[in-house]
Amino acid sequence: MPATHTSRFLALAETLEFAFEAWDGEPIPWSESKFNDLALEIFALQIDTNLPYGRYCGAIGTSPASVDSWRDIPAAPTAAFRSVDLIVGEPADACLRFRTSGTTRGEAGRGMHPIRRPDTYRAALAGPFRHYVLGGHDSARFLVVHPPFQPVADSSLAWMFDEVLSRFGASGSARLDPTGGLSDDQVCRELEAAAEGTEPVVVLGTTLACADLLGCLDRTDFTVALPADSRVTDTGGAKGQRGLDRQAIMSQLLSRLGLDAGAAINEFGMTELLSQRYGVGLEDTHLIGPPWLRTRVLDPVTLTEKGPGEPGLLCHYDLANVGSVLAVLTEDRGLADGDTIEWLGRTPGAPPRGCSLATAELLGAQG
Repeated sequence: MPATHTSRFLALAETLEFAFEAWDGEPIPWSESKFNDLALEIFALQIDTNLPYGRYCGAIGTSPASVDSWRDIPAAPTAAFRSVDLIVGEPADACLRFRTSGTTRGEAGRGMHPIRRPDTYRAALAGPFRHYVLGGHDSARFLVVHPPFQPVADSSLAWMFDEVLSRFGASGSARLDPTGGLSDDQVCRELEAAAEGTEPVVVLGTTLACADLLGCLDRTDFTVALPADSRVTDTGGAKGQRGLDRQAIMSQLLSRLGLDAGAAINEFGMTELLSQRYGVGLEDTHLIGPPWLRTRVLDPVTLTEKGPGEPGLLCHYDLANVGSVLAVLTEDRGLADGDTIEWLGRTPGAPPRGCSLATAELLGAQG
């Protein structure tokens, strides 16, 4: 990438990182003009420096001169991440490469998100995690039920878990690696030690890992009372797991740990996005994110915006994606309610027609 483009990218990334780090959890959204100005600046950068995306925008006749609103920025379908490197600059500029899990489409259908600047991810992650998961605390004693990040595995979730453990983990934090099977004795020892302290405890893992943890506690008939402000944070829900009932799993696990329903936090993220949404409390299905992440609900055929309260495809606009593509069209169904969304599940069967057409146009523009 030319030096002028590199300087432009770094200046914009640093501006965003400062704004992300300064956010203190205030629920008031950024003004429309602030979000719009930043989104249009990112779009202008990406159309110039993200070659596959720039070609796609050129093929559909869209340029910075023709776009006045962030809502009109062309979105890259998640399917495109399986076929092209959507990165500002060259593929070799990626410091990290995250791959989707493949739970819905198998190994051959795994998408790839090249990460140009991990510091942007760190900045976008820290404030929302501190606010929604830690309840404003600066640290907690973590019990992470997930293997550590391995570059060969390319897991954005493992990288995120490692990052919050490093940044917010208090003394006594521990990791339980479920890949070799959870040890009932180790689980009970770690929870007993955590219960003896005063620091809030965060149990962190996928929903499936939480189910495995519950199995350990059920087998040993173990219960404990974790300190005040402790949380159980699960990610992934029941995606790709038949018969996995998140509500039942989390309810029983909270009971075993001496916590009420308000201590359940659901983290909702995507490999293709660097920002996350969170659901607070077991009963509330609404997911809220930081002010630099917005979502539109679109018709699955025409990709026009649906009316308030109408379900459709979720299309995310994440300013933290400054190094790739900020607008991402998903095959997820959902609802929007102000600044929150409700995830209704994956679109069954073939990809929605609007997604298929957009993917074909993007791939066709590559020649």
